[in-house]
Amino acid sequence: MHENDEQNSKPPPNGSGRIRDVAREAGVSIATVSRTFNRPDSVKRKTLERVLEAARRLNYIPDSAARAMGSKISRRIGVLIPTIDDSIFARFIGALQQRLSKNGYSLLVGVYGFDLEYEANELHSLIESGVDGVVFCGAKRSNRLYELLQGRNIPFVNANIYTPESPYPSVGPDFRSAATALTRYLLDFGHRKIGFIDLPSDANDRAALRLAGIVDALESECLNLPSERHVERPLSIEDGRIGLRTLLEHTPDLTAVICGNDVFAIGALFESKDLDVLVPSEFSIVGFDNLELSAQISPGLTTVNFPSAEMGTRVAEKLLMILMGKPTPHAIRIETNLIIRGSAGPHRAQIVTEGK
Repeated sequence: MHENDEQNSKPPPNGSGRIRDVAREAGVSIATVSRTFNRPDSVKRKTLERVLEAARRLNYIPDSAARAMGSKISRRIGVLIPTIDDSIFARFIGALQQRLSKNGYSLLVGVYGFDLEYEANELHSLIESGVDGVVFCGAKRSNRLYELLQGRNIPFVNANIYTPESPYPSVGPDFRSAATALTRYLLDFGHRKIGFIDLPSDANDRAALRLAGIVDALESECLNLPSERHVERPLSIEDGRIGLRTLLEHTPDLTAVICGNDVFAIGALFESKDLDVLVPSEFSIVGFDNLELSAQISPGLTTVNFPSAEMGTRVAEKLLMILMGKPTPHAIRIETNLIIRGSAGPHRAQIVTEGK
């Protein structure tokens, strides 16, 4: 194959390249392609590189598990999650695995650290290992990944998000409406200068939905969320501390902060104590997730609860129905509710007014 031919070749639109297509593209035999993936040390380096490049262009992924078994059914499900540092994902994974195991399926877990490019690499690894289905977290990723799965007839479900308008199936909470309700809770306390700490929203659609919900509530009161009141940080308690410090440095008259998860909120509570900011009499802090620790700290954290274990069970049941060819709702909403504890209260001005 000439170099110009290689440059002009395009991958199949559905990502369904096969071994004979790779052999033809690379100008080698099918046996050489097989050796490249099974015994790469037996293939000359230039040939190996040519075959791998052809496989990449054609979206070819060797299904090693199916080859070994002589069957296209592996009874394995792959799940991709952004982190294992948040216990909410641990509860989700536990319930997902427990429900799948009842139907004879095992679970393969990939962690991608909120990096969508790394998520794509992890997905390729799961496909190569021969999974029968895939569970994603959220819905934001390249359409090419969805096309890759559809081209190989591998069903998938987007978990931890509710997107009834999307062409792809989903099971999760409505983060936008939950954030709106949480913001209105603070607005009813008289807070008008509210900050927001969350993960970067450009690569995290759940964070983007929470942001949209906060803006919805503020705009209903003719308020806005200026950029100096919105801080994006990586996920850790320390970043919750940093987020609160950053907000107060830029907007010292802030009276409340919404955190996109309880990890940030707990960090913000710790930082408020170090800054001698009294919660909730001087400042209110609220979160999302309802981690177990949120009820144990002082003051207890007001937060949005959603049952992540229930979500894991519902995701497993939905994917099993798809695998069995049975009808299932396109989008399943996991209900949320506000857990009221001691970290949020009336704005100081409202307390003074009511006291007169």
